[in-house]
Amino acid sequence: MSDCDFVGHISHFTSQTSGQDKICRLLQYSSQLIWWYMERRGLESDYIAKLKQLQSSLSLARKYFGLGKSVDHIRSASVSIYIDDPILRYSITLSRISQAFQLLFDNAYLLSSLGLIRFQSDKVQAFTNKFWLYADLLNLIRACYEIQREVQHQRERQRSNLKNYEHSNYETCRAVVRRRPDLFVDLIKNLADVWLPLNALQITQHSPGLVGLCGTISSLLGALTVWDRSLKLGTL
Repeated sequence: MSDCDFVGHISHFTSQTSGQDKICRLLQYSSQLIWWYMERRGLESDYIAKLKQLQSSLSLARKYFGLGKSVDHIRSASVSIYIDDPILRYSITLSRISQAFQLLFDNAYLLSSLGLIRFQSDKVQAFTNKFWLYADLLNLIRACYEIQREVQHQRERQRSNLKNYEHSNYETCRAVVRRRPDLFVDLIKNLADVWLPLNALQITQHSPGLVGLCGTISSLLGALTVWDRSLKLGTL
């Protein structure tokens, strides 16, 4: 990629709402990770307060990016409901519906915080986190199922080649990773991301540092899928 193409790619990435959201999310959780580290080291409290304020501001900004996006997920669910494979059909469709409700409650929380409507903010936020968790779990089910399917197909291909009949599990998995890197990017992203709603719902009790690390990893991989569309897991 030439310098001109690279600059154009950056411009295209930052011009997309999804790209802007991924950047804000990455900065939000990396800020949390940094202020947690600074607190552990007993560093200057003024910088810690500024980083916490930055984290809060970025979280609020991302809620604006989500306004109206629940409609896109409902529309996507109306398409995925016709997928032939039942496991993929239900995991993808229910994940899209969960994401739609997550964003819908997130929108309600934003409007409530602006004083435009009245809601019990804690309950609305709890519903947001529950649907976030459901979406992550369904995405993990989908990724694991597709990886298992790809591994089976790879073994069948290897068996059909008499010259290379015996292959180790490592060679099989490496071949699958090379052919379908999008599956493994999605798996790792959701494995990191699932701890965030679990912690927000107090199902698990982790330090802000671990939450910040998991959020940074999932955000970085999410940004990567916007930067390189070949790494984004499609809806079939």
